[in-house]
Amino acid sequence: MVRLYARSLKGSRARGQKPNKRGKNVSIIGAISVNEVLTSVNLIGTTDTITFEAFIIRKLVPKLWKGACVVMDNCTIHTSEEIEKAIKSQGAKIIYLSPYSPDFSPIEHLWSKLKNILRSIKTTNYRELAKAIEFAFNQVTLSDMRNWFTHCCYCTSSL
Repeated sequence: MVRLYARSLKGSRARGQKPNKRGKNVSIIGAISVNEVLTSVNLIGTTDTITFEAFIIRKLVPKLWKGACVVMDNCTIHTSEEIEKAIKSQGAKIIYLSPYSPDFSPIEHLWSKLKNILRSIKTTNYRELAKAIEFAFNQVTLSDMRNWFTHCCYCTSSL
């Protein structure tokens, strides 16, 4: 990932370098709570229903607790029966957001912060990118998490 904008002195052209070749896409699937990043995984390529189900069952469900709420948008890969069964088996519940309402999804703020950090690092291969992603996740603070949940209208005053 590279920065989208550059700066320069008034009247002079902003110069920078950008790779000519586009690499493969890397998808990050993650889950957060008001206190921490619960789990995440990096994948080369795009995410499909089977991959997302595997993430939920193998990575997220073991970290859920009774009474937890899993908030997801209505993306088709999020709405399989297997996902619902796995989450409900832990005593957690699923809340699907209305279409086009990322304002109520705290994880969107996490993705924004991660992308800004990754753009500033300017990686050139997957190995560097994987290290940069780990570094970016480590930059997320408890204060960030609580502020994102508060901004998305989730009650955090008792924490």
